[in-house]
Amino acid sequence: MTEKQILRKRLLSLREALPEEEVERLSAQIAGRIIKHPLYQEFHNICIYQAYRNEVSCKLLMEKALKQGKHIFTPVTKKADNTIEFYQVTGDTKWKTGAYGIMEPEDTGSEKLLREPALILMPGLAFDRKHHRLGYGGGCYDKYLAVRREHKTMALCYAFQIVEELPFEAHDILPDYIVTEAEVL
Repeated sequence: MTEKQILRKRLLSLREALPEEEVERLSAQIAGRIIKHPLYQEFHNICIYQAYRNEVSCKLLMEKALKQGKHIFTPVTKKADNTIEFYQVTGDTKWKTGAYGIMEPEDTGSEKLLREPALILMPGLAFDRKHHRLGYGGGCYDKYLAVRREHKTMALCYAFQIVEELPFEAHDILPDYIVTEAEVL
């Protein structure tokens, strides 16, 4: 196994071992940090992922943002080429299981496609203090952000997902900020 594969396996195991109550508690703390952040205040368009396998939940953020009148978008993955596009969702959106078992909106008409700058919240398995990100290996966010530089990004994770150093490649796109329950990097 490669260094990345070993790290993915270890951190996924740690994250999946978190009790549901702990995921909710830590996710609420992280949501509080994001809502207070100037980038969240600045952007009207917020891209929120659907949590999977004990990732930091964006449920509270989505509810708060909708109440504030922000436009919420969520990624839809095209499994064939591991690319994503963001589609607008509302409190009335109907959801279905999409690629990789992640919830996606049923209605993804082209009129709902993200076309303006946004704050993109992104998950990951590990991060270091230089903002390197270890995802799941598909490169979906890297591919999307490589050609759409107008967006700002925040990676969400638990404090234990911050490691000393990560292997990285030239094509990796670093998040602008990393938010944990303990700090904003």
